[in-house]
Amino acid sequence: MKENIKILFEHYLAGETTPEQEKILMEYLADPANADSKFHGVMEKAWAEQKSETDYSSTAVQGLAEIWNKVEERQPQIRSGFPLSKYAAAIVVIISAALGWYTFKKAQQPVQTAIAFLTKTTQKGEKVKLILPDSSVVYLGTESKLTWPSHFVKGKLRNIRLEGEAFFEVKHDSTSPFIVHSGQMQTRVLGTSFNIYAYPKDGTFSVAVRTGKVGVSEDHEGKLKHLSLLTPGMKLSYHLKAHNYTISNARITEVNAWIKNSFAFKDISLPNMLKSLERYYNVHFELKTNKLNQCRFNATFSNKSIGDVMEEIRVMSGKKIKYKIDTANKTITVWGEGCQ
Repeated sequence: MKENIKILFEHYLAGETTPEQEKILMEYLADPANADSKFHGVMEKAWAEQKSETDYSSTAVQGLAEIWNKVEERQPQIRSGFPLSKYAAAIVVIISAALGWYTFKKAQQPVQTAIAFLTKTTQKGEKVKLILPDSSVVYLGTESKLTWPSHFVKGKLRNIRLEGEAFFEVKHDSTSPFIVHSGQMQTRVLGTSFNIYAYPKDGTFSVAVRTGKVGVSEDHEGKLKHLSLLTPGMKLSYHLKAHNYTISNARITEVNAWIKNSFAFKDISLPNMLKSLERYYNVHFELKTNKLNQCRFNATFSNKSIGDVMEEIRVMSGKKIKYKIDTANKTITVWGEGCQ
């Protein structure tokens, strides 16, 4: 077969092949099984030496014609053992063959379709469960936005974007790292479960790990800086304005407690706690005095109504926090003299 192809190739260089023979030659050269063929080397070299785009303008054609005229004029002065025009013509044909070969190979490759991006945005009080193209599961929290590609490419990064809160159960794939972009914070995993809290208005983002390992980095002005590697029970809090972070311990059972309507707060100020409750209970808080801004709480609320939550907060404050619930307008007014 190789000997026949060699003969066919020689005929091609001489311009003596039919369209059917050229098709056979191109199919042979485009077949990966023949990658060790010496013809590949010839064509690769010829192709590499050419410009990325061929100039077919009238000026270029006229210039080429003038060159060939000069070659023909000088041919009689060249010894018969060195027919320059013949070899020059052969080089042009080889380049032509290379162009035909690459064109043929490109035609055989599957067409790469553009990857579409999907987005899901939740409203206040809403949370949803999503299945990504790689079978990873995402629990998207209230007032959050997730953007992901319609399909992931094997061996490439699985990039998605999050604004808000979400708990991820990532399908393991060591060849395709899973990366969540949240503002200036970037979370990278291969396969694990973790929670990301990233509401821009809150000023602090966090990543808490339930299973596996998670790498967290800072993306500041296009420069990626590794912050920490987190293991189960670890939580990283990244402060947006200061561009620094702290690491603390978190109960593994509390990492995704909000999925089951359980909310755990650790050493949190009253305004920040009310901000989180506001999102998940679809209510609006009106804090009437700045005296309550310094109140801090450690609390866990499991499957409780917003009325029960407010009553527990009142008790924890030593009954110094007062509140009024306007059910019709979904508004809760809070005031008081401070905390113990």
